[in-house]
Formats: sequence, structure tokens, C-alpha cells
Amino acid sequence: MGFIVRQMIRRGWEQVRKQDLARIARQTPTPGVAEQVDLAYLDDGDPMHLLDIYYPAGTKGLLPTIVDIHGGGWMYGDKELNKYYCLYLAAQGFAVANISYRLLPNTDLRGQVQDIFAALHWLEKHGSQHHCDLSRFYICGDSAGGHLTGLAACVQLSPELQAIYGVRPTGLHIKAIGISHGMCELSDFRRISRALGAGNSVYKEMFRMFFGQKPELAACYGKASFTETAEGLDLPPVFLISSEADPLHNYHSVVLDRYLSERNILHQTKFWTKSHGKRLGHVFHVANPEWPESMESNNEMLAFFSNI
Repeated sequence: MGFIVRQMIRRGWEQVRKQDLARIARQTPTPGVAEQVDLAYLDDGDPMHLLDIYYPAGTKGLLPTIVDIHGGGWMYGDKELNKYYCLYLAAQGFAVANISYRLLPNTDLRGQVQDIFAALHWLEKHGSQHHCDLSRFYICGDSAGGHLTGLAACVQLSPELQAIYGVRPTGLHIKAIGISHGMCELSDFRRISRALGAGNSVYKEMFRMFFGQKPELAACYGKASFTETAEGLDLPPVFLISSEADPLHNYHSVVLDRYLSERNILHQTKFWTKSHGKRLGHVFHVANPEWPESMESNNEMLAFFSNI
């Protein structure tokens, strides 16, 4: 049964892949950006352990640095998915590290966090050779990448979580994080699956991919959602991007905004209402960075980072 459900999920992501390839073929990358591509942050030959670094052409010194973590439901995509978005961010005066990481079911959630920390450790050691100013360091991510962004920020601050996920903290100080349409509440995955028309079999199989065949026995079970991991931590400021046209908006972004507000954690939101149209759906500003609404959203996040 599990194999059949996974195949069903994969077929869904294959349709998304075709749509993404068609969209990217119509788009033009932001000009004036230099690229250093396919840098191995782990020397194991795995193509999912590569990152790119982008920065304005002609850069001589160090630039404020953003690490971007792509979305894709934890089981689809790689750094190429967010390349045009990252090129846009870089063109605004940033060094941007665009990372790939292993996907479900080839690894589990713990393995994905370990990949992210491996990339962060690589940047800590080598980033200054690629115009990265590690004293001005930010992380952003969209959808599942938004979840991994928040989780990585929490793990960096918590010895307990570091032990659970099997990682060493970096010496980097994350000044702020950006979470775009983030799917941050895994504990609410059953209700989300139903809202999207998926049955309990999908919810259960996703949890087996996240945590193993007996999810409730995994050390990181119950320590994966933002609200499960962030409590009591001195979190960096957070910028949230979302839209009411996203069917996941109320389940994640609104919940996260409320959580941060109730704890007086510095954050800012850029929430688009339904009045702005249906096209501003899930991760619209990442998939279509050339749209005016996308540029407005992305520029506000960059301004938030710069002012921290």
C-alpha cells in the first residue's frame, strides 16, 4: 500500500515538474549576475549535495548573504527550481547561495536537516572566497523550504534539537529568516491533506517518509513543526510572505503570524488578499519573480533583512 501511495504522490509531482519546465522556458533570467555553479558542499558525488552562488557581476568585496532553500513538498525539485528567483535577489546587491538537498523518500526529515547544515558549514568555511559576508547572513525558503528554513533556525539555537537531528551548530549568526508560504506545521498535516483533497493514506505515508515506518518512535517526531521547536528560543526576526489565494494560507502563514505575535517575536508580514486575484497563489513570487507583485514582495523582504 505504501508503495502505491508513493507512486501516486510522485505522479502528482511529475505533473508539477512539467508545468515548472514550461514556465521556466518562457522566462528570462535577471541580467548582470555572475554565477558559480555546482559547488559540492559534501564531497560524496551526490548531485543533491551541490549549491550555486550568485552575486552582481563585477563584485569585488563581500556582500550580505542569503541562503535559499527551495520548496517541492520535501520530495521534488533541486536548486534549479529557484534559480531565477535567486538571480533576482542577487541582482539587488546580495550574494545568494542556492542549495539542493536530498529528497524524500531517498532520505528522511533528519537527513534533509543534516544536508542543510552541511551546506551552512561549507559556507562558513568557504563563503568568503565567493563574496559572502558571513557577518550579514540570512536564510529564506518557500513552501516545504520555508518549513526547513524555520526548522534550521531553531536547530541552530537548540542543543537538544542538534542532538535529535544529529548536527553541529555553525558559528554563523542568522540575522533574520524569510518564510514564504511556508508549510511549517507538520502536526496539522492530516487536516491539510483533507483540505487539499488527499486522503489519510497520503498523510500517513508522508509521515512514514518523514520519520520512518513507526513515526511516533522517531526522536524528531513531535520536534519538527515550527511551533514544536521554537518555544523558548531567542529567534531571529522573521519576514513572512503569503497570500489568501494560497489554499494553505490559513493553515500555516496565519498560524505562524499569530504564534510570533503572541510571543512578541519581531516579524513582518506581506500577505496579499484575495482582492489581488487568484494568480497570486502558492509561492507565486518565487515561481514568477518578474511579476510586479513578486518584485514588491521580494524587495520588502530584502529591505527587512537589510534593516536588521
